[in-house]
This record gives sequence, structure tokens and C-alpha cells, in this order.
Amino acid sequence: MTIMNVFKPSALAANSRNQCSAGDENLAYVQPRYDIADQAESFLVSADLPGVAKQDLGITLHDGLLEAIGKRSRQISKEWKALGEEKEAFAYRLRLMVGDQVEEKNISADLKNGVLSLTLPKEEEKKPRKIAIN
Repeated sequence: MTIMNVFKPSALAANSRNQCSAGDENLAYVQPRYDIADQAESFLVSADLPGVAKQDLGITLHDGLLEAIGKRSRQISKEWKALGEEKEAFAYRLRLMVGDQVEEKNISADLKNGVLSLTLPKEEEKKPRKIAIN
């Protein structure tokens, strides 16, 4: 089993820089940097999401599409007066097509210091079963 057999490229996953649809019309999506590691019992996906809080992160899995969306919030002190803005507001969005070799119900996630770690356990390989004849 290779990583490319599990994480398949998708036209849905490729369109990562378009507008948010959840009421933030001026917020653009940006694909974060990420790595995929093939471990003995699972795949580990690490994505850099600096500035994203746990409550601003949503992860879904539907029809084999794993999607993580994290809105980056900036906290500006009320005592400060902004003279201009150099950074545009955006949200991170990572989309991966997950193959059949992953146990979807046991996927876990952890967010620490701006790094999202997703653990995708591998399914046990299906072994042929001998059928008795009556």
C-alpha cells in the first residue's frame, strides 16, 4: 500500500483559493503547507495552521473527502488604531481524498501551537475467507 493509493488527487482538492461561503464573502481560502507520513499502523497528516484557534477549526469527512477549514483570527487591541492593513483576511482549507485503506471512524485530530495533526489508522487488509460447502 502506498500513500498515493490512499490520498488520491482530486479536482475538488485542487481548487483551494476561492471564496468562503459561510457568511464571509471577503474571506479567501488558502491551502496550508502539509506533510503526509506513512507509519506502520496509520498515516499521519501534519498541516501548518498558524493563527488558527481550536474553536475556529472544523474538520469533516464526507464521501471520502477529508476537509479541514480553519479561520485565522487577528486580535487587535481596542486601544490601538489601525492606520492600514497589510494582511488580507483568509481561511486555511486542506482537502484530501482518502482511499479505502483508511478506517474512517477512527480518524483523530489534534491542534497544538498552530500545527494540525491528523491520524488516519490503516484498515486491516482483507484476507480471503474459505467458504465451506454443504
